[in-house]
Amino acid sequence: MGQTDSPYSITTVTADTAAGAANVFRAIYGESFPMRYVYHADQLMAEIEGGRLCAALAFDQGQEAIGYASVYRNAPNPLLWEGGNLVLIPGRGDDRLGWSLMEYFKQPGKLPGPPPDGYYSESVCHHYFTQVGCAKLGFHDCAIELDQLDGASFAEHRPSTDRVACVLQFYEQTGQPEPVCLPHRYADLLQRLAQPLQPRKFLTSSLPLPEGGATASTSSYYESSRTWKLSVNEVGADWGSWLDKLLAEAHQRRVVSLQVVVSMAVPCIGAAVEAMRERGFSLGGLFPRWFGADGIMLQQVLGKEPDYEGIKLYSQTARGLLGFIRDDQEAAKRRQTR
Repeated sequence: MGQTDSPYSITTVTADTAAGAANVFRAIYGESFPMRYVYHADQLMAEIEGGRLCAALAFDQGQEAIGYASVYRNAPNPLLWEGGNLVLIPGRGDDRLGWSLMEYFKQPGKLPGPPPDGYYSESVCHHYFTQVGCAKLGFHDCAIELDQLDGASFAEHRPSTDRVACVLQFYEQTGQPEPVCLPHRYADLLQRLAQPLQPRKFLTSSLPLPEGGATASTSSYYESSRTWKLSVNEVGADWGSWLDKLLAEAHQRRVVSLQVVVSMAVPCIGAAVEAMRERGFSLGGLFPRWFGADGIMLQQVLGKEPDYEGIKLYSQTARGLLGFIRDDQEAAKRRQTR
């Protein structure tokens, strides 16, 4: 299961080892971790065998589970994998254990199916650990998701604010990115965010909203954190009314963090973005390869001001992006109140 000269070994979770995941989570969260399948070996294996999840466990030399990490499919593009649920039992392993678990899935052959387009992490912003780890592994900061998580849900590293923001960090691996259109308002910033990634062909978005067709989207609603994320792959003639209905439903659901990622393969992306800004949306950042093509994320924090003061950012890129986001949000508010 690993090299004998290491204080731990890391292996992909199988039916023979899946029960070890529950031991790791109970050591940190008791029975309170919200993803309940981690406590049940059969449910964990169902996620893995269904192709939705790939997980790894770290074992000490006595073959006791001491760490867990996973990647899973959450994006519209099935060739993107999200990294998450890095859990370590304190005092076990060594200083490298967390980094080793994070790096495990980048090794060839660790994931099922064809080679991925890339990996992403939504790294929390109330401490630096995950941000630093992803940066050391070659991930690049592309977006900031304001007030995404409920601070009360954290059992460790208790945040100082009610809500926790996340940084979208991205590692691009394979394939040639599709050409995408740039909304004029954010063109320079989006190109800067994409600069460390593979070369892209950027086109100018100058078309108006379409006169026909319907908006097409998928969504994930996280009731416990009051976060709603939508991915829009087609913008139709109903775009304005679609946004109005979305905001009305978000208020009805008492959503705090509302995030909409729109495909930049949509030729009218510039006009679509302006319609969003008229309704109070402001920039979140770049979502690389989200649809196969890149996406742009715009967001609103509803019913409160964003918890900016508790946001800790490791990279200069992320700090500069946050400054842009704050200015853009204030501009969007002024536009909405005219």
